[in-house]
Amino acid sequence: TVQFNPKHEQDFFKCLDDDEKAALPPASDIHFCVISARRTRTSLGIKGCMVVHESLKAGGVKAKWYVDKGSLEQYRRLGFDAVEDGGSLCAARNKALKEARKLNKACCEISDDISRWVYYGALEKTVIKDESEANRLTKRCRKLQVSPVAAARFLLARLRAAQQRNVQHDGKNVTGGPKLAGVLPTGNVARGIRFPAVTHSNFILGDFFVVDVKSTVDFDSKLTLKEDYDFTCSHLQKYGEVLRCNRMILDVAHYSNAGGAVSIRNAAEEQKNIATLVKKWGISTIRKHPTRENEVMLHWPLKKQKAATAAKISAKKDSKAGSKSGHSSSSSGGSPRKVIKTGKLKK
Repeated sequence: TVQFNPKHEQDFFKCLDDDEKAALPPASDIHFCVISARRTRTSLGIKGCMVVHESLKAGGVKAKWYVDKGSLEQYRRLGFDAVEDGGSLCAARNKALKEARKLNKACCEISDDISRWVYYGALEKTVIKDESEANRLTKRCRKLQVSPVAAARFLLARLRAAQQRNVQHDGKNVTGGPKLAGVLPTGNVARGIRFPAVTHSNFILGDFFVVDVKSTVDFDSKLTLKEDYDFTCSHLQKYGEVLRCNRMILDVAHYSNAGGAVSIRNAAEEQKNIATLVKKWGISTIRKHPTRENEVMLHWPLKKQKAATAAKISAKKDSKAGSKSGHSSSSSGGSPRKVIKTGKLKK
């Protein structure tokens, strides 16, 4: 049984500003999905799955599990609401997104080996570049351990408040604002306080994220690993920004836990997926990690972010211009224009 301190979650939600509190959704607005495969083959894997299951249950939610066909009955015997994943990691992720859209809900995708969700609310307004000072400060800082349900609601509140601010800022909300929100992609929050509490062009980790219902972005089925890098880039390209909470961290065991992506993770597979990412997004965006072998860093250039927004604005203007043109020609009393083979316009 997993229990959470109610005082922690109360203080957690106090970290939201007034706009975000107004946008705080009930858990029923979110489709909670656990992406899992082959974890039931070891006692350690089962234990990890049970921690996630009980953490969600403590938050008042019974999630749907998207699992490999060979292990489906084993997951069901554990009491999970499990369905087949569609044959691959990205197929599972896309199936979860599709079902969330069908339910008209936001989608929260969760890895099966997360043991804790922690928020450093006391550091909300703190930015420290010095690594030693950051480590010293975070070690003695109060930590709020919260349920995955509370964490997902928090992310979605910030996401929807950011969308609303876009409307208020330009009056049009041309890009629709961010549709993808996530957490710091490392368990060391000292690295997170080098950034503001919320940033809008950083990598969103696939272990725990929320996608709002209006997102139309899917995962690229060609990828078997690092699919979250591509998913982040696709959201940045389509909507101009994402939303990352740099004070929220996870305890995750996916590099050492048997099953899941560990079953196929090796140097050759990593390099194959990195090559696919570089080909698709460019070497200036997907950069080799300076110290970690077979890892990359996402650097989304500001000019790409501006280009995505400009493209949306241009498309919106073209659409409006086309509507006005069509209206004036039909109301002028003259015959409509016809396109002839030379490509010229004739009355």
